[in-house]
Amino acid sequence: MEEKKKGSGLATFISTVYLLTALCLLLGVVGRCCPSVEQRFRAMLTGWEDNPLQEAFHTLADGLEAGLPVGETVEASIEVLFPHAD
Repeated sequence: MEEKKKGSGLATFISTVYLLTALCLLLGVVGRCCPSVEQRFRAMLTGWEDNPLQEAFHTLADGLEAGLPVGETVEASIEVLFPHAD
């Protein structure tokens, strides 16, 4: 029965560093040449700025931090999350 030789740990490390460097350079080039792709990628990573859930959470957190009653704060955050269509 033949035993397979284990690869050198140093070679594996160098390959991993090389792969990560190539990926970073590729992302840098794409970001420089195609700014719209970079903006979409950043939006996917950080979330949407105008997310109603995020705004409702901030409303809730700000109200509780300011010492407002919990009921009013929850109502305000629900109003932000589900606005009434008048």
